[in-house]
Amino acid sequence: AVVSTQSTGTLFGTCLAGAIGRKVDSLPRLVTMRTALVIQNSSVAAAAILIVIAFEMDITYYCNETLFFVFMTLVTLLGIVSTLSSSATKMIIERDWIVVLAKQDTDLLSKINAMMRRIDQVCLLLAPILAGAFMTGLNTTWAAGLIAVWNIVSFFFEYSLLRTVYSRVPELAVKAVPEEKKEEEEATRKSRGLGAVISFYVGNVKIFLSQDVALIGFCLSLVYLTVLGFSSITTGYLRLNGVKDIYVGIAMAVGAVFGVLGTLCYTPLTKRFGVGGAGAVGAVTLAISYGVCLASVFFNKDHLDNIPIPDVQDGQCGDDTEDPLEVSGPIVTPTILVIVGITTIRFGLWIFDLAISQSFQLSVPEQHRNTVGGVQTSFNSFFDFTYILLTVFLSDPKQFDILIVVSCIACIGSCVLYLGWFARTGGLVKSHTQEGTVTTNQAAKDDDVETEDVAPRPAPIDVEIGQKDVITNPVNAKSTDPKNGDV
Repeated sequence: AVVSTQSTGTLFGTCLAGAIGRKVDSLPRLVTMRTALVIQNSSVAAAAILIVIAFEMDITYYCNETLFFVFMTLVTLLGIVSTLSSSATKMIIERDWIVVLAKQDTDLLSKINAMMRRIDQVCLLLAPILAGAFMTGLNTTWAAGLIAVWNIVSFFFEYSLLRTVYSRVPELAVKAVPEEKKEEEEATRKSRGLGAVISFYVGNVKIFLSQDVALIGFCLSLVYLTVLGFSSITTGYLRLNGVKDIYVGIAMAVGAVFGVLGTLCYTPLTKRFGVGGAGAVGAVTLAISYGVCLASVFFNKDHLDNIPIPDVQDGQCGDDTEDPLEVSGPIVTPTILVIVGITTIRFGLWIFDLAISQSFQLSVPEQHRNTVGGVQTSFNSFFDFTYILLTVFLSDPKQFDILIVVSCIACIGSCVLYLGWFARTGGLVKSHTQEGTVTTNQAAKDDDVETEDVAPRPAPIDVEIGQKDVITNPVNAKSTDPKNGDV
């Protein structure tokens, strides 16, 4: 069920992330954030409640195959909905809100990005530990029930905090609307069926490709085509090579530390080399880590010929006292190289990721931020789904070297493309400010009523009066130069 949810969610992310991003761009910020949070938390809570019901009613594959299939299908669908809404929440915060909060301050934006990524990494590290503690200390039913209650209660805390931020930053109430929105609505009314769907998706891709940073966005997507991470596939391979669970856990913890170190180094690197230069440093260190993994394929793998095949009958694996994936024996050199590589990858990866993400934040116009972010997520999901398919067709442990080679070609190639882009452009991107038609949300303090101001928002100009700068509307501004008179 876990694999099914992951692969199906990735596939749906590939198909729908761009559409979700485009819809988010057309709606007020507070409305989209509230809707995404409601859907995300409620879908997780509903899935947990279904699991509680399944355990209480003793619904298993061997007792009631049809009912078990229905329950697992519903849980999988809810997992997909949760994944999509989580992607929407992430896009709204990382692609839009924090850009507004930073107010064109590149250094502040770097600090916010790095801090959010550190929080994300710490949560990803602690969540499995806490979940394991709950599953161990409580039975499965109580643990699932606790997850359901936590998601319901946490929604109010999350929304309250985001509402406070929204109220204290008036700029969040002003949002640019895509200029082509009315034209697209007219085209949608004229076209129907498959043609309209294709036109919609082609339009999303065109918006993405029109950005100056489209190439490095593709570089970031290529990094998702990799088996060299602490996924179930890689950890299973390590265990088959004699690595005990305790050592796998230690390697995962060390890898998380390297990831946090990468986020800590990101801000100083941007100050020293700029955002593009920081990305180049991340690309080089990332390529070195993948090179270490690639070196492992040139060693002899004869020990894999003696791996026992688990005896699976009626859902039971042979001897209940032994784990069929755990193989005793010395840890050979290629395995050590793989461990060292995947442990250090996160240092360069998060610097690389943060630099590209910030380039998007600085370069993409406000009215297209979530559309471009959605298409980027679709590309990421596509390569992630490709990696899942490769692990299905190359499932023999002896074929893991092929997966390593494919991963290294994709990721080192990504780094080379980025370095080429950096050499050609110097890492410079155009910064966009708000202009054009805007949507004004009046609910900055007490209510949630959203209205639209269809008048164009002119760019303010500075008029010097003595020692002070007064920002005025250029439409009503008058020149008081005594040489020219009033204009």
